[in-house]
Amino acid sequence: MVPLVDDLATQLAPLLGDFLPRQRWFANEGAPERVTVTSVDVHRREPLLVWVMIEVLSTLGDTASYQMVLGGRPLDAQPDFLRGKERVTIGVLDDVMFYDALVDPEMALSILDFVAPNEHAEVARPLVVEQSNSSVVYDERLILKLFRRLHPEPNPDVEVNRVLGDRGFPHVVPQRAELQRDGVDLAVVRDYLLGSTDSWQLAQTSLRDLLNSRLAPEEAGGDFGPEAARLGEVIAELHLAMADAFGVFPAQPEAWLEDMRLQLTRTPDGVLDRERIEVALIGLLKVADPGVAIRLHGDMHLGQFLQADAGLFVIDFEGEPGRPVPERVRPSSPLRDVAGMVRSFHYAAQAALVERGRDIDPELAELAGEWESRAVEALWSGYSRGTDATSLCPADESDRRALLQAFELDKAVYEVSYELAHRPSWVSIPTSAIERILGRVAA
Repeated sequence: MVPLVDDLATQLAPLLGDFLPRQRWFANEGAPERVTVTSVDVHRREPLLVWVMIEVLSTLGDTASYQMVLGGRPLDAQPDFLRGKERVTIGVLDDVMFYDALVDPEMALSILDFVAPNEHAEVARPLVVEQSNSSVVYDERLILKLFRRLHPEPNPDVEVNRVLGDRGFPHVVPQRAELQRDGVDLAVVRDYLLGSTDSWQLAQTSLRDLLNSRLAPEEAGGDFGPEAARLGEVIAELHLAMADAFGVFPAQPEAWLEDMRLQLTRTPDGVLDRERIEVALIGLLKVADPGVAIRLHGDMHLGQFLQADAGLFVIDFEGEPGRPVPERVRPSSPLRDVAGMVRSFHYAAQAALVERGRDIDPELAELAGEWESRAVEALWSGYSRGTDATSLCPADESDRRALLQAFELDKAVYEVSYELAHRPSWVSIPTSAIERILGRVAA
């Protein structure tokens, strides 16, 4: 039995109010005050497949738009793929169980047909990694990304990947299809890099070798220095390509400071010394030569690089999900991306120590710090080598160092809010970095 489509919007709303807070991709602050299903499009009736658009009003008064693709199957004939997946089940209406259709192999193939009608696949494999969006791999050849939170502006992940790919930039994954509705990006299909490894995993392997051997970072079996240098080279190539594709703009340190102040206000009260951080940011941004501003990746870290047989690829140009889209795409200093990588090296070193549990002593902590410093040095060496991307940055070393510290500090402030929302036990990683940067500034 299929519920009456005309009634679905009304019937689904209360179920989604309970379902949404359990999802990692649900980005609203506060619990839903009201969920309104604004549209229900039926794509299949047997079994039921519906595309749903949602408006959410939070208890804090914020509103946000989301999309879901829902499957519906008879309650007395539940398939195996739903067993043990209570998190993706929404509820029962008229003896029909509704659930997130991306976990349904049959439904996932129908979704691909709709998003990319020129592509064909036989097998769908949902990715179970918790992210701000949801992805499915098809025939180990294609990957579909469904954007969960929707914005009226062009999604930078779709836009930037398309523009760079069309211009022949070799470090983005080929884009095969896009789905939009009223100018809003809903989904994208790209090549799937089978057998690829992200740089975070490579860094963790390097750190495990280092901590197990207790040798110097350059002597350990998994020396990460060459990988960090290669990352620097690709980031430099990316920045030149972005400058060529989207333009070069005057630097605006005052506007950067305002964005940093906004991020400070998003941090829960009492967690950080906002006044002390703001004073440090003001001082660091008072440079004689701020360089120029360009469009950036915006959320650069080790997990955004995939090493595959075909080379090194940059992924996920969507920017930091905790910032509004206009803020994410605003031109800024290339050093903001560099700072993201510097912060990621710190995260990698600290995560490796956390992984060892209590088996930590001062020598291992010092080795992790040496690994981090070596990676940062190699990153800048690679960034400076073979391209003129450094011409986009301040020419004076002291100005460059000050700006880099400002963007590192801003990134760590962002990380505090992220960790409090998703991994509270890790919040000491960015807070310790903030104290370290503030100490350097005061010295």
